Amino acid sequence: MLVLQLFLISKTHAQIAVPGDNIIDNGDFMSRDAHQRPLRWITGTGLQTATISAEERHSLRTDDRSLKIADTSSLNSVLVRSEKNIANPGTKYIASAWVKSKSGKPASFNLEFWDQNNAVIGVKSVTPVLSSEWKEEKIYLIAPDKCTHVTVSISTSEKDAGISYWDDIALIYETGYNPQMKSGVRELFLDDYRIEKTIDVQRVVHPGQKSKPLINPTEPWEGNSVYIYGTVLRDEPAGSGYRMWYTSYLDENYFLCYATSKDGVNWAKPKLGLIDFKGSKQNNICKLGGGTLVYDPVDKDSGKRYKLMIFDGSKEKFGYGVHFSADGLNWTAYSGNPVLDYGDVSNVAYDKEKRLFIASTKQRMLISNTSVTPGKNDRQAFISVSTDFIKWSAPAAPDSKWTLAVEGDPADDMLVRSKGGIEANIYGMSIYPYESIYIGTPWVFDINTYDTGEFAVTGDGKIQPQIAASRDLRHWSRPNRDPLIPVGKAGSWDDGTLYTSSTLQVSDKNMSIYYGAMNLPHGGNAAGMTQFARIAKAEWRRDGFVSFYNGGDDTGIITTKTITFDGNQLKINTKLNSGGTLKVEILDNTGKPIDGYRVSQAKDITNDQFAKTVTWENGNSLTKLAGKEIKLRFYLDGGDLYSYWFDK
Repeated sequence: MLVLQLFLISKTHAQIAVPGDNIIDNGDFMSRDAHQRPLRWITGTGLQTATISAEERHSLRTDDRSLKIADTSSLNSVLVRSEKNIANPGTKYIASAWVKSKSGKPASFNLEFWDQNNAVIGVKSVTPVLSSEWKEEKIYLIAPDKCTHVTVSISTSEKDAGISYWDDIALIYETGYNPQMKSGVRELFLDDYRIEKTIDVQRVVHPGQKSKPLINPTEPWEGNSVYIYGTVLRDEPAGSGYRMWYTSYLDENYFLCYATSKDGVNWAKPKLGLIDFKGSKQNNICKLGGGTLVYDPVDKDSGKRYKLMIFDGSKEKFGYGVHFSADGLNWTAYSGNPVLDYGDVSNVAYDKEKRLFIASTKQRMLISNTSVTPGKNDRQAFISVSTDFIKWSAPAAPDSKWTLAVEGDPADDMLVRSKGGIEANIYGMSIYPYESIYIGTPWVFDINTYDTGEFAVTGDGKIQPQIAASRDLRHWSRPNRDPLIPVGKAGSWDDGTLYTSSTLQVSDKNMSIYYGAMNLPHGGNAAGMTQFARIAKAEWRRDGFVSFYNGGDDTGIITTKTITFDGNQLKINTKLNSGGTLKVEILDNTGKPIDGYRVSQAKDITNDQFAKTVTWENGNSLTKLAGKEIKLRFYLDGGDLYSYWFDK
């Protein structure tokens, strides 16, 4: 219950429920295949009786189409179902559809919730009354505990006999919106949380600037592979320099190893004298297995300042277990391990402001379309939270251990199939609490085949981290699917798979993530080729993962939703092209420009600015607007806009 209370407290200030965007693809049935069946929908029995039709249309557009359900034979049932979308327990989902009946009993409209075993665990249905006019049907349901997905469907039973037309189907969920922006806290453009409207701008993912390999396998216990299934701390505690916990792999054994550095580039592997390897403790191994950790300086128990989550594959303790340490080197296992079921890849993070521990764990689910990969399970990223690193639950759902955060969804699958592959999985995901948002780096596994490589049975293909974002650890946004750290060129040392460390390093002008990479895809050793793994670093400008970009032909416009703030300055992080400009206008909560802060009164911002103060010709301070409901409108003419924030 403590975790639930913590999340409720974080949403108290002027929190309002707002509907999200429609998450149903092709809800207007404008896309169809050669047999006139709707794309992005799954058609069950009675395929010949569920087709796209031009006979009736909900809109006035002459090219509009609708879905015709014609179960006149009474011999077969009809089922048309949307693709699955991630559902979050406790969230209100609202499904709507426009329907018109021609004869007989219309089909039913259903809102359905599924668990990770592909079983329906919640459903609500409505059967429209016979009507010759278009009528809107709406149903809503709170997503039940332990659900992972939501769908809508249109169905008939064997006893039904009727013709009906369906159009403009939508599925939205209510999410919280807090208009208050805290002074000094940056707002990035990783999602649309504060975005009301954009014109002539594009959200761009900026790939990191990659270093050469910084840590190579040089020791007998490292074999050919050193991974950053691990953590890098910088001056935690103060004055400790850079410290890295990484994983080596040899003969099906994983070792948690330790390295130190003064500059984050040149690394040493100290002899710790802790773990025996082939009769000697002269190595840098500090723990058997591999995992990630957090440093918690305020824990009253000094023996638990360092907290580690690690996979235990033994029959007795199989699952994700936790360990504690006073120095990050000598570890004591929690007697109640495992704390989370299953076991494979995990990443832990620490939200210092909320004193909340976050675990992103790989879990597997039964897939719904078994014709794609029969007998296989999907790898996906699930989220658990804790206030003590021992008792874990789903965010805002204490009765469940975890909630599904990011999966290889139909958009990912289509990208893989366009390149000749099968489907996409999420191999793991690091999470970084940063400024006003949680940043995730889902490791997207493009499965091309199950027939090649040493580990062919588990799939072969490249793995690249992308970008995801969440405000509450429950609802995740992925508006762009470009890789955040792309694999290298063919034949390079990082041409196969990439994995991000569990921590983010931030300075005034730069951000960096250490990453591990292999020269071969996930399938491993292939004929004539041996897999090697090394560790490097990727760097960005501050806030530079994602920007809104405008090419300079027509001015781009970005308008925020209603916000409130305290402070007297508006700061901007932007990089303008040569001759490019950025201006900011302030609107009232109805969208009307406020005199003194109009775009015509705004001074141009130019060049490369990491923390530029926005000004207007009359020198007006923002003090008189503090606490009032306003909107911001950015006029971007040639360049990138990365973030904005209010300051005192």
